[in-house]
Amino acid sequence: MKVDLCFVLDCTGSMRPFIAAARDCILQVTNYIKHTNPSIELRVGFCGYRDHIDGEGRLLTLDFTDQYEQFTTYLQSVPASGGGDAPEDVLGGLNAAITKMDWKNVTRVLLHIGDYPPHGKNFTDMADTYPKGDPHGLTAENVLEKLQSKNILYFFGKITDATEKMLQIFRGIIGEFPVFDLIGGDPIKLIEKFIKATSTSITYAVSMTSTIGSDSKDIYS
Repeated sequence: MKVDLCFVLDCTGSMRPFIAAARDCILQVTNYIKHTNPSIELRVGFCGYRDHIDGEGRLLTLDFTDQYEQFTTYLQSVPASGGGDAPEDVLGGLNAAITKMDWKNVTRVLLHIGDYPPHGKNFTDMADTYPKGDPHGLTAENVLEKLQSKNILYFFGKITDATEKMLQIFRGIIGEFPVFDLIGGDPIKLIEKFIKATSTSITYAVSMTSTIGSDSKDIYS
């Protein structure tokens, strides 16, 4: 019943309403969890990514905390900016979330929200500064294998169809995973979708680890 929840968000210009929705939903999610399943203890963290041209602002992390106001305050300081071409440093963001965050609770949830895929012609036909893939040598395989080895459950919030090829590749590596529709809608509806996606991710993951156990081979098989 102890849960680590990490939001991994694209933080480039088009993502402003989604960063705001993540910020505004967390207190409502924790209140919902408190009333529906008070035995769940939740820590929340954040990892934001942009693109390789964005220098020091490429990756942002807030390690896990149970001080939810700290999470909200941190996201208020995260601007939606940067990015060059359409693909983003998705693999860098996921890798940072998996390797730099202090995962220690038994139930581990990574909720990834983004509107464009990683670099590489295997992910997209769009104009791409790095058609050969991640310039630091990251691949979907080596990043998602780390995710599996740490027993982290992956969930995705879909904003555009541009990520469909990415999802197919990810499924080929780790199998099926829940995908939440975050497409369109006004800000209030978007927050409601975020609350539903986040709450569902938590309860789904708790159910999985309670029923199957926390062994990664069991969970991913």
